[in-house]
Amino acid sequence: MTVEEFKSYPDCGGYTDEQANQILISLEKLAVVLFDYTCQQNGIVIDNQLIVSSNEEIDKQNLAA
Repeated sequence: MTVEEFKSYPDCGGYTDEQANQILISLEKLAVVLFDYTCQQNGIVIDNQLIVSSNEEIDKQNLAA
């Protein structure tokens, strides 16, 4: 969403461009937190960090051999 789109909503036209931009940044951060929390609670997102870590260990072992 752009600042102009945000300011077109009722009661949002009085914000300066900088204030509106900061609000949009905060809303985006909130959306990420809520999305991550919801996914973790429902088991939707697969955490591949362990797989990446395992692959790095295998690569290190292959280099040592």
